[in-house]
Amino acid sequence: MKLLNNYNLPEAIVNAVSTYSYPPQEGRYSVTDLISPPQIRQLKMKYWDMLEEDVSQRLWTLLAQACHAVLDKHSPEEALSEEKLIVEFEGVTITGRSDLYHEERLEDYKIVSVYSFLLEDGKPKKEWENQTNVYAWMLHRTNRPVKEIWIRAILRDFKQSEAVRNSDYPAIPFQSVKVPLWTLEGQERYIRARLEAHKALNPQCSDEERWLRGEAWAVYRGDNTKALRVFDNEESANKLAETNKAFRVVYRAGTYNRCNNYCIVSKFCPQLRKERGVQT
Repeated sequence: MKLLNNYNLPEAIVNAVSTYSYPPQEGRYSVTDLISPPQIRQLKMKYWDMLEEDVSQRLWTLLAQACHAVLDKHSPEEALSEEKLIVEFEGVTITGRSDLYHEERLEDYKIVSVYSFLLEDGKPKKEWENQTNVYAWMLHRTNRPVKEIWIRAILRDFKQSEAVRNSDYPAIPFQSVKVPLWTLEGQERYIRARLEAHKALNPQCSDEERWLRGEAWAVYRGDNTKALRVFDNEESANKLAETNKAFRVVYRAGTYNRCNNYCIVSKFCPQLRKERGVQT
């Protein structure tokens, strides 16, 4: 992978964000690899030497690295902080690094936007739940049982003025969220399913993996151009439409936020190229 510096960022920043650029390896999965879309991992392996990324895309990663380093230095006594985990499982190697393990409690630090936190109604993202339960399973495999999982989220774009105006807005730029702890059997079943998914030939990304946003179903009366109601699910729209024969439902397609803005292998993706009518 080639790192670009199109915006002339300082050398120290460029050097700091350039240290984590390793291609995926056959038979070896980081926790991030494991929970990520198989198609992205396979395309990274195939096109690694042709990939390009601007260092500006890694600035939030730099902030997270700095935060983790400080918290590691000040972690509780006898706690395992930034513990590197390696587990051999069914012919593959799974690697990861847990943020904090203390008193049978697993904690994971996140530096996130307020919007992404509010989007989940204060619940942990499914991605966070998957990630931390894999860590819990790995800790158990190394004789460190986990009884609780917590996300410790620092909200990087918090606004005090909004906290005063909006009761649904976080009161401070920090939130603790308890993550559902799966059974060991459930954790292992999930890991097996992910390994099977990564073995598939020519996998496709789901709408969820592509971060589909803005999908909606609008209910109109007759030929009116202004919608009566707009729903985020088809069932609710159909229920309203059934109350009057003059009502009709129009689907409004969303956008794939990951594909459009965040996927490093998008220009090599056969799924995306086919949708856009681009020849392979």
